[in-house]
Amino acid sequence: MLSHFYVNIMKILSIVIVLFCGMISFKATAQDTTISYKDLPAYIGRKVTLRMQVLDFDMRKDYIYLYMGGWYPEQEITVIIKRDNGKKRMRLSKDVILGRVIAPFIGFITTYDEGPDTTKNYNDAAIKKEFEKGQPMEIYALHLHGMMSRKYEPRTTPIDLRGKLVMLVTLQKQIGTTTYEISHGPPTDFPSMLFDNPN
Repeated sequence: MLSHFYVNIMKILSIVIVLFCGMISFKATAQDTTISYKDLPAYIGRKVTLRMQVLDFDMRKDYIYLYMGGWYPEQEITVIIKRDNGKKRMRLSKDVILGRVIAPFIGFITTYDEGPDTTKNYNDAAIKKEFEKGQPMEIYALHLHGMMSRKYEPRTTPIDLRGKLVMLVTLQKQIGTTTYEISHGPPTDFPSMLFDNPN
């Protein structure tokens, strides 16, 4: 009799555990939505996790500007990283800055309404060296492989983001520690981005 009672309790407990796990996974799935970069304006004012390749960048005295979804000044969104948050310097991989891998950034999407950044380029010697290193390349149409190197020519004009979509990153925890490889599709395809709406 006790054995039969124990079996029934175990069955009920198993069902409760399965239902609980199902609710958790559904909640996590419901919070993750992949959207096109064209839908970014619909997310203004929302806290999201943005995963998108950096296509262009600027390094100024107080901020690092990462341009995504296009090259400056035609980018769809700019992640603005405050170099020093008052306690310590922000850490960001050179591979992320150069668009070789994708890192997630967590923050609020907003429209930039401050004046242009007129400061000079700053502390970019390591990026210059990495930028000018030869990188393997492939011309898909001709099935050719080779090495490509570029000259680093930082922008010297003011950075004007007025009216553009931005995400401000001021804390190290806003930069994800996991990076993602770039998927090499046709050159005109931008990688999709993942938005996670945390509570």
